[in-house]
Amino acid sequence: MKKLTALLAVLMLVMSMVPVLAEENPSWMPAWDREADVVVVGFGPAGAMAAKAAVENGSTTLIVEKATKELAGGSAPTSMGFIKPYSKEEIFDSAKGRLTQENAERLYNKENELLEWMTQNGLTITNSTSAGYGMGFYQVVVQNIEAMGIEVLYETPAVKLVFDPETREVFGVQCRQADGSDLYVRANKGVVLATGGYAANKNLMTRFHFADMIDYALAGAATQTGDGLLMALDAGAALDGVSDQQIEWYGYSYKAATDEMGTAILHMGPDLGPDSRIFVNGKGERFMDEEMYIVHSKCQMPFLAYDGTFPNYGGYMNLPMYVIFDQSMFEAGPIGPRDYWCGFASMYNVYNWSEDNQAELERGWFVKADTIEELVEKLAAQSGNEAIPAETLKQTIEAYNAGCAEQKDAFGRSEFYLDAIGEGPYYAAQILPTVVYTIGGLQGGENGETLDWNGNPIPRLYHAGDVGQPTKILIQALQGALATGYIAGEACSQLAAH
Repeated sequence: MKKLTALLAVLMLVMSMVPVLAEENPSWMPAWDREADVVVVGFGPAGAMAAKAAVENGSTTLIVEKATKELAGGSAPTSMGFIKPYSKEEIFDSAKGRLTQENAERLYNKENELLEWMTQNGLTITNSTSAGYGMGFYQVVVQNIEAMGIEVLYETPAVKLVFDPETREVFGVQCRQADGSDLYVRANKGVVLATGGYAANKNLMTRFHFADMIDYALAGAATQTGDGLLMALDAGAALDGVSDQQIEWYGYSYKAATDEMGTAILHMGPDLGPDSRIFVNGKGERFMDEEMYIVHSKCQMPFLAYDGTFPNYGGYMNLPMYVIFDQSMFEAGPIGPRDYWCGFASMYNVYNWSEDNQAELERGWFVKADTIEELVEKLAAQSGNEAIPAETLKQTIEAYNAGCAEQKDAFGRSEFYLDAIGEGPYYAAQILPTVVYTIGGLQGGENGETLDWNGNPIPRLYHAGDVGQPTKILIQALQGALATGYIAGEACSQLAAH
């Protein structure tokens, strides 16, 4: 009887431990391969500063980055490295209620503090532009993070947050290594998402912004696929600031060239020569001032005029769009990016435009013809679209030229740019509206906490940079990425470990 009693006691002890063991090792918890106090996803300026803040606050940190070392950095190295001296009032006003006056001032102060740190550690800024443009700016970031001894796992994209399905508390990230195997990284204190925007994800661009898919070019990094945004949504995060105001446009690109090179090849007017060109839609009609500056503009873009019907281009009245120009503009200088300082194609030496435009003509990136009738036929064959009505295009050119003679344009184009289109030969190409990055996404708290739809923080999940900027209209750009990254990393590092 004593033996039986003792055996029952042992069984009861074992049974009492089963729930504890199950609680300590839930089925959703993986076997961890690596760990750090703060795990940062993405190695752009925001992710870099999040890691810097964590280390400076006594936390171990690890950065996981989807790109190779040569292509890492997101939007930063593809930018012109512009550093605008924003005021705290501008930051507050642009937030449209997302920031208090106190937090706007805090963001402003942190931006300037980190810029000062960078200038003391290798960064040179001349006329509000970084030496070496965006690539130079990012190289300074990398050099200083490496000097701090912070480890970066390149070619290791995070694919999923590991979180408690009931409480949503984040425990780490599931990553995919270059060989296809999974790497599970435990975050003892929390995760900071700094994965950039979603401009390279045409599915998200369509769902968030366009009634139907439009063909656009991407001048920024191809890594902007919304990874952090999607992972956070899976954990219950709320969207915020996802509107057309969050698209950062960057002019226009040649469709044929962009398709061939796999990244935006920009269309550019001549620096000094005659600007004898017009933009027309598929009907051969002008619809905008061709000199309208759309970079970072938040106005309603003329090429997105929408009438709600569903012809070939889903109701977009001015798409497809084309540039038409004459021999004088062709001879005036490069009509594409030569020795340029912005965009992926230029900053990564994908393509440098010729001095006389001849190489691009021979590649078939635009067409040449002696008559308008021949021009529209060649353009249709090259683009695969229906031919522009020749007579309508002739009338459009005549009306534009008449406006040039009167120095008064129907679409408000400045007199300085009113150069008539001469008699043939003529040139034409389909051009695409071009995006450089997006700045909307996740709803955040004052310390970069990622919030759910009820406005509550998702435990141990933070974000910074373009994945969810606190400002709505005014981009915070490079200095904003620095500041939001540091603030998020600092807050995450001050949590108690699991």
